[in-house]
Amino acid sequence: MKSQLVILLILVSSLLATVNCNQHCDNLLQHYVQFRNECTPALITINSCCDLIGFPLSKAPSAVYQMKCKCGGRFTTADVYCDMDTSGGGWIVIQRNVKDGVKTFNKKWKDYEEGFGDLKNTKFWYGLKALHCFTQTGQWELRIDFQFENKTWSHLHYNTFSVGPESKEYPLTIGGFTGITTDPFVTHPLNGLRFSTFDNDNDRSSGNCATGNSNGWWYNNCRHINPNNQPPHVYLNSKTYYPLSMEMKIRPRNCIIQ
Repeated sequence: MKSQLVILLILVSSLLATVNCNQHCDNLLQHYVQFRNECTPALITINSCCDLIGFPLSKAPSAVYQMKCKCGGRFTTADVYCDMDTSGGGWIVIQRNVKDGVKTFNKKWKDYEEGFGDLKNTKFWYGLKALHCFTQTGQWELRIDFQFENKTWSHLHYNTFSVGPESKEYPLTIGGFTGITTDPFVTHPLNGLRFSTFDNDNDRSSGNCATGNSNGWWYNNCRHINPNNQPPHVYLNSKTYYPLSMEMKIRPRNCIIQ
């Protein structure tokens, strides 16, 4: 009887230790030195993908994690895909598209609000409500990676990125371009534009840019970069390219841990 009681106490102590460890690691997110020394990615709920940078014993892989997001005064938890390999890591992947002929992005306004696709799959859109949630506080940067048909890669980078509220139809704030090409949005600026879909036209064109294969986007005129097109396309140096894949990702500008 005594030995059974001892075994029971050991099991209870082990369970409590696991719970306390999870809580302990969540509490350490504001104290990065302890956080990096004592915790592992499997034991935390992250506030952003930046929290995964700097583990001393094992590099946090690019994968789906659970992240907290404060919207409307309450914290919610949602799955996010964290890119931990590109340019230092810490990126939240908000869109992924490939050239395959499948019209995954031919969706209504409500779908673009809520998001669609599979984070672990090749194609998805994370959702306008979530993008507003992420970017309503702090300063965020945007990176767009794309692979040309000859299998070479390039990217566009913007130091400023945020998405406004639903009441204003999710206006885009974007700027501070850097990259190895010219800014594709120079001739048709997107800053301040509202989002458009085939059933909610907010672009500055005389027609609806979101019809056909063009799909939802922040449209000024219909001819420029559109990662949600099928196939995805980018307009660079007066020429249109159709990449094999495109991926959009964001992170706080102060992401890199000192």
